[in-house]
Amino acid sequence: MRRTNRTNWKTVSTLVTMALLSGCMDHSVSAPDLAPVAPATMMLAPQGMPQLSLNGDHESNTSVDFTVGPEGGIFHIGNHALVIPRNGICDPATSSYGVGAWDSPCKALKTSIKMHAVVRLQNGRTWVDFSPDIRYVSSDNPSNWAYIFIFTPGAIGAKDLASFNIDYAMSIGGPRIDESVQDATERTYVDTRRGLVTRRIKHHSGYTSSGFQSCDHDCP
Repeated sequence: MRRTNRTNWKTVSTLVTMALLSGCMDHSVSAPDLAPVAPATMMLAPQGMPQLSLNGDHESNTSVDFTVGPEGGIFHIGNHALVIPRNGICDPATSSYGVGAWDSPCKALKTSIKMHAVVRLQNGRTWVDFSPDIRYVSSDNPSNWAYIFIFTPGAIGAKDLASFNIDYAMSIGGPRIDESVQDATERTYVDTRRGLVTRRIKHHSGYTSSGFQSCDHDCP
């Protein structure tokens, strides 16, 4: 089912100015900008995050169809992988979807659901686009989170991890949104030995081709 509210994304780092009136004087107070949480080494990843090894033997551009049951599992998408916990998918027939809803309570899907993913290597970035629109059951336990793993050989031996952030985007090649600005649990972690980047994801989307991406090299 298409979700029209997916177009409601806005830049989350904004400068808010409030005019406070006191007698005949005007005072402007600026709220501080929200800051992203920089990518970190895998050694700082939360306990409960799964550990994977990916070999990069598949084509850079591909598409994959797969079915996810209530038991969840590890699903390979070209050179990359999606990890979904048991009873981790919100039932799309009854759950809300969109900005502001990612942490809302929902009923877990008790049946299987078919998913489609498209992988594209474009302008030095890896893009993974999912459909249909779903979100994941909210939890405070990292063992119950969904994760995306992106094989990124440029991360092997890297010292500066800043260029390996995984962002959300509404379309392949479109503007990027760093969700760690709003939620530090969506921080990206980099495995510089295996060449992997990973992070928690609270949702994945389709129809307007939203995706997750990472830089294989220096990206604009």
